[in-house]
Amino acid sequence: MTLLLVLLSGCGGSAASDGSAVRTHFEELGGFEAHLKILSDLEQSVLEYEVDFVYNKEDNDTFTITAPESLAGIGGTIAGTDSASFVLQYDGLELDDAMPQRTGLTPADALFCLLDDLRRAEPAQVWTESTGGVDLLVLRYQQDGDDGKVEKQVWLTEQGYQLVCAELYADGERVLQIQVTSYRET
Repeated sequence: MTLLLVLLSGCGGSAASDGSAVRTHFEELGGFEAHLKILSDLEQSVLEYEVDFVYNKEDNDTFTITAPESLAGIGGTIAGTDSASFVLQYDGLELDDAMPQRTGLTPADALFCLLDDLRRAEPAQVWTESTGGVDLLVLRYQQDGDDGKVEKQVWLTEQGYQLVCAELYADGERVLQIQVTSYRET
C-alpha cells in the first residue's frame, strides 16, 4: 500500500504540473516560426485569418497576414516584451496608433501576449490530454482586470512544449481560436 501511495504521489508532482518547466522552456527559447489559422469571433462577426508569425527573443516579433487575400501582406512588429510597442504596417506605411482596446485579444497581438504568459505567468490550472495519439499539456491562465475577465487556454505537446492551439475568452465568451499548422524552432 505504501509503495502504491509513493507511485501515485509521484504522478501529480511533476515540474510541468505547476507550469515552471513550461516557463523555463519559453524563457530560454531563442526563436520560432509558425503558421497560424485564427478564428476571430469579435463583436457579432466571425472572421478567419492565416498568419505567419516569427518570434525572436533578441529582436522584434513579426507577423504577416497571408489570408484572406484582401488582407494579405498586412503585417506588424512588436518590440521587446511590451505590447505597447506594437506597429501595424503595410507596403512600407506604418499606422502608429494601432493598439487594440483589449490587449491580447485580437488576431494581431494574441500570440505575442500568450507567449508572454507562457514565459512569465503561473497558470491557474495544468492538466494533460491525449488527442490523436499525441500527449498534450494544457495550461489555463486567468486574469481579472479593469476591462473584465480574460481566460486563455493553450495546448502544447507534452514532449518539447511545441504550440498546438489556443482559445481565448473575454468575460466568458470565446473570442479567438488559434491553431498552429506548422511550427519550427530557430
